[in-house]
Amino acid sequence: MRSRSGSGVRLDRILFLVEQTICEHQNAITALFANQKEFPGHAWVRDNVYIAQALWALYRAYMKCADFDEDLSKAKELGFTCVKMMQSILECMMLQADKVELFKNFQRPLDALHSKYSVNTKSTVCGDSEWGHMQMDATSLFLLTLAQITASGLQVVRNFDEVAFVQNLVYYIETGYRTPDFGIWERGDKTNQGIRELNATSIGMVKAALQALNDVGDLFVDGSRGSVIHVLPDEIEQCSAVLSSMLPRESFSKETDAALLTIISYPAFCVEDPDLVCKTRDTITSRLLGKYGCRRFLRDGYHTALEDRSRLYYNKSELQQFEDIESEWPLFLCYLILDAMYSKDDDAVEDYWRQLESVLVLSPEGFRLVPELYAVSKENVAAEKSSRGSQLRQPAGATPFLWAQSLYVICCLLYEGFLSPAELDPLSRRLSVYEKRPPCEVQVAILAESACVQKELRLNNIVVQRVDEIDPVFQILPASVLSQLLAKIGESEKLKLSGRPLDRQVGLLSTSRLYQIGSKFVIFTPQFMECRRSHLMYDIRILTDEWSSELQYIYASWNSVSISGRPLVVLVVTQSMLSTEGLSHFSNIPLNRHMKSTVIGAIKKISTGYLSGARVVMKNLSDFFRTTAVSKMEFRGGGVEEILGAVSEEKVTFNLHTGDNKDSRVGISVASPRVTLKRGDSVKDRSAYSMIHKASMRHRSIALDSNDSDLVQLRLAYKNRGRELESPLATVSNRTTPPRQLGLVREEPSQLRTLLNTVRKESSSESVSVVPVFSAKMNEMKADDLIDLLLDTTVLEEQTSIIHCLWMNFGPNYDTQLAEQSVTVRMLMEEVYAKACECREWALVRLTSGLLEKQLEELGKAVTHLLVRQKQITMGLPSKKEEVITCPKTNEELEEIMRRVYGNDPNAFTLSQEIVISLGSLVRTEPKLFVEMFRLRIGLIIQVLASELARLRNLSGADAADKLLTISPFELKSMLFSLLSGRLLEEYSDDGHVDAAKDTRTGIGSFRRQIEERKSLRKSTRSMAGNVGLTRDQEEEEESEVEEDDFQFGIWLRHRRIDGALNRVPNNFYASLWDTVHKMPHGLRINDTILHWGLTQEMTRKEIKFALEVEEALNQISEPEYRELVVEALWLLGRLEKIMLMDEPKIPRDRPLNVDAILQSANTIFVEHNKQLGTVVLDCCGGGKKCDGARGICKHLYDSAPAGEYGTSHYIIRAMMLAFT
Repeated sequence: MRSRSGSGVRLDRILFLVEQTICEHQNAITALFANQKEFPGHAWVRDNVYIAQALWALYRAYMKCADFDEDLSKAKELGFTCVKMMQSILECMMLQADKVELFKNFQRPLDALHSKYSVNTKSTVCGDSEWGHMQMDATSLFLLTLAQITASGLQVVRNFDEVAFVQNLVYYIETGYRTPDFGIWERGDKTNQGIRELNATSIGMVKAALQALNDVGDLFVDGSRGSVIHVLPDEIEQCSAVLSSMLPRESFSKETDAALLTIISYPAFCVEDPDLVCKTRDTITSRLLGKYGCRRFLRDGYHTALEDRSRLYYNKSELQQFEDIESEWPLFLCYLILDAMYSKDDDAVEDYWRQLESVLVLSPEGFRLVPELYAVSKENVAAEKSSRGSQLRQPAGATPFLWAQSLYVICCLLYEGFLSPAELDPLSRRLSVYEKRPPCEVQVAILAESACVQKELRLNNIVVQRVDEIDPVFQILPASVLSQLLAKIGESEKLKLSGRPLDRQVGLLSTSRLYQIGSKFVIFTPQFMECRRSHLMYDIRILTDEWSSELQYIYASWNSVSISGRPLVVLVVTQSMLSTEGLSHFSNIPLNRHMKSTVIGAIKKISTGYLSGARVVMKNLSDFFRTTAVSKMEFRGGGVEEILGAVSEEKVTFNLHTGDNKDSRVGISVASPRVTLKRGDSVKDRSAYSMIHKASMRHRSIALDSNDSDLVQLRLAYKNRGRELESPLATVSNRTTPPRQLGLVREEPSQLRTLLNTVRKESSSESVSVVPVFSAKMNEMKADDLIDLLLDTTVLEEQTSIIHCLWMNFGPNYDTQLAEQSVTVRMLMEEVYAKACECREWALVRLTSGLLEKQLEELGKAVTHLLVRQKQITMGLPSKKEEVITCPKTNEELEEIMRRVYGNDPNAFTLSQEIVISLGSLVRTEPKLFVEMFRLRIGLIIQVLASELARLRNLSGADAADKLLTISPFELKSMLFSLLSGRLLEEYSDDGHVDAAKDTRTGIGSFRRQIEERKSLRKSTRSMAGNVGLTRDQEEEEESEVEEDDFQFGIWLRHRRIDGALNRVPNNFYASLWDTVHKMPHGLRINDTILHWGLTQEMTRKEIKFALEVEEALNQISEPEYRELVVEALWLLGRLEKIMLMDEPKIPRDRPLNVDAILQSANTIFVEHNKQLGTVVLDCCGGGKKCDGARGICKHLYDSAPAGEYGTSHYIIRAMMLAFT
């Protein structure tokens, strides 16, 4: 008889360990595992999946190292057991197929799959609301393991119904990057109060699962295409972007978490950036690693001696007592060993292995067990708090802890050399962090919509094919058709499952490949090319900007989503893209004359091979056939050709317009009666129309409240610098004086502004007395009179005014009976909206879109882009009605929010959506612009934009508001970019582009640099003009003129107003402020809001929840420049020890430190100092006159530089010295 080899004996010992410590807890019928004494019979999905991984690892080891046939039989048994386990978990989930269907449509917590099931029956063990079941990481871990096991040759999925269910699980988790859940520890927020959060571990595991299922191929392991799981690469890329913005942070309440080891290394391997992996690993080991393992997160009270076991949740004030005594989990030593093995760090492997061996518990039979955790006993709590790591800890919780015991088995197999790390990763996911592929060039095919377009392009030396000239094997369809096809994939009548929800958008990466459907190769145009999605695409500059940014996005992202082949983007050029007919003439920024050259110029740039840094190749469509990525879609039950035919026939006529049939582009459905409004002739009864137009203009406005203190402080109407803000009555009595605040869009300034300001402020009967006579006459006009006027005019502006009055007086559903047909006012407004879009009359577009309450399709995606990058949004206008959006919303929920905050303001309804969409685009392409900004207040941004227009064009406030409504969406986005980057709008050239050589800058530093640049420019200009021969006195005079010019410019006041409105703070501001609050026994008082010392007991130093508490206090300050001055003072308070060289500053012990008092003291010091110097301050505060600076602070202090001998910091520091000495 042959003797077994030494390795075989050692492998048998590991198998025996598994049988005695893990398999003894297995149910013989269901193959599920459970050993929690507190919850007998509860099988956790996560624990069971890790056990499956351990059994799978043993199976692979026996298959590799088999000495005899009996070893192969052991391998088969282990493989069968592993497969049965995975099938049982799948069956548990399939029993809740109805929940999957509900959750993928609504993402409600109570519809989530359960996180644990009965070990005996596979049914649920508790109610939907009795546990934190919504754990995206658990479901994703199962799918990741399913893909890895399948890739190794074991078949888990057995039939097409199971394939359909797995496909629906993909739809279930693919929104994980924007779905707050309870996380890996099942309780959400660290206070255990059931608050869901966006968790980095969940997002990472979702990304890993999607990538693995995309890479595994078919689930039947036989090459059949019917068992292929379809994953949209855009969802993978979204997860990557969110992870990059979050790591090494776990969530709002956890500044880091040891569970992040599961995503930066085994089993997920989902972070490709090696620097980010190292940063996350170092953060965990430096902040959480102890002698017995890692703490889960800071101030984790689970199983500590001070935890009140009688209740599940913690009081916020008690979290600080858990600091330094958190339980340590040996589980994470296993993860650190695996991470070191995959990183090939042998020294770290040995160190962590010795540490793990020292904390294992021996069973009575001599087996090595991994306990759940180690806790400090109650009598040792005080000593441990005084010196962390000095006290012995005792094992607690389940022993063995099945999750940790399974990982220990895997570590043993790798440490003993039975397996190599690569054999536990058949999909080679581990290589993504080490092997970087160069960006893949983007293939671009330009097609002309018609012969006219093709001819015009040819005149510009651009040769392209027409849509009807491409090879018949190709079929071009809009992206919306792909959404409908995906809704068919994953359908199962038996399980009552549908496919992918239709309301989910299809991303750009998904439309950048060929789809083989039956005998056709289908190409889907990018979704942003569909003009009918929103009016934004009628702005050609926005469209071409999308071309540039999206091609760059594909270029940078394609390789990271693991798609074989190159991307292909098909752009269809329509006649409207080349036409300059009807371009808006309202804007002062001369962009419209470049409209035609924009599209042609973009195509010429593409043809050169580079566009905005992206490598592109432009050829005919057929030339890319062999190199393009192809995805085959199969539909069970046949009917593929019928589906394509029906869908394509409907959609092509809907989207592809010809230049000859302009009426087809009007926004009235074909089935509705049509009354085409002509354009050209003006209304003849000018007096009647004048009344109508005035009534319409009265309601066309951004409803900026003249009593809004935010707006008052943001005014930059330089024409009226010397005047005080007028009261409503003063405005009525003196109609020739334009109001100081930003007003409404008006055509006749004197009379209408007076009327509207009065009516806006006073809704009672007193305001009726100032309403002009024409309002009463307007109310006497009948609908027939208005309809006659409508038929009399063919001017779009006049048509809009008349239909607007019909809307206001008779309602949108009033039947006008035009041409003896049923034509409602709403239908007429829809047609006006369509024509305004075609003519690019942006003021009319925004008015009609707001009245029709049109929600831009890009809004939901833009809100999500901002939120998942931890940027909250406030909709509405300051001092009126604001509503904060803190988590992703459905389109219906967003629509309700918009109605609540902008119900009576149609222009703001539309303009705010455009701003959010622009911000969502910029946060993807320019994330550095949003550093240290946590809440974006859209109302304040609108006011800043209007103020900047007033300053830039030297307009009154009312005219600036008027101008803001008429600028194009691209101009609006350009202004936003300039404000966020800290640039002056003057730096933008006429074509709307900033000098590419200048880097993007934000904050005070950018303004200081701009001042120096402008001084240098002035000096060089003067020298070129012949100032070389000036005397020294003349040079000094010139220099003083330059300084005076800069002083008059008001650059620092403007900067503080803009940064205050954007809620921007310096780097590391919140952590520094946490230190300050922690030093103050009674906290800080800011604007009558107290940041109490107790906040530091609840929240850690870099916790985002603390940052949001600070933002809540700062947002109570209505004057943005004062807010920014408060931020400067708080920043200096964080450097108190460095500023004041004394042992013990006199910190107030009986009251909060009053920051406002420090600023008032600084202002007093500033005024006295400047009185001695005889500066311009003598003209206001220094001379005893009242200054119009916010909060009684001299306006010249606001307009002072932050640093320097005469800077704000100098005076604030002097005030602090008085307060603390």
